[in-house]
Amino acid sequence: MRSKIVLLAICLGAADAQAEDYRWTAGFAQGTVEAIIRNARGSNLNIYCPSGQEDHTPGMFITASGLHPAAGERVAARIIVDGHNYAFDLDEQQFKAESRPGMQDFQALVAALAASRAKSFTVEFPKYGLVETFSLAGAAKALGKGKTSMLWGCVP
Repeated sequence: MRSKIVLLAICLGAADAQAEDYRWTAGFAQGTVEAIIRNARGSNLNIYCPSGQEDHTPGMFITASGLHPAAGERVAARIIVDGHNYAFDLDEQQFKAESRPGMQDFQALVAALAASRAKSFTVEFPKYGLVETFSLAGAAKALGKGKTSMLWGCVP
């Protein structure tokens, strides 16, 4: 009987340890505001605004399970929010909103993520046949809207 109780306690403890709340988180360090979402597969999307840095160019990093681009490789990524497709070319795993169209597209993506009432969004890498799904829980709070948008300090 005692061994069954111990086994039950171990199983319940393991189940609790595996449960995770995949919500958007936000933070600020060394002059950069970040909003990050992770998923169960270990992939993540990190949106950043280096408003306290000399270079205020915002951008994002996307890491995906199974995505291993070569050094200097351009990777096409499609982010689908509420059925709308936002296309970005990553330098390996990073996009920087360095051009006016790039900034407009990036701002539109961040606004769509913050405004969405859906439960999730997807990131597709067509060349690799990879699709990652991420939660939108907490996105509005982490990303902000309008003058409270995390990108506010990075917009020219």
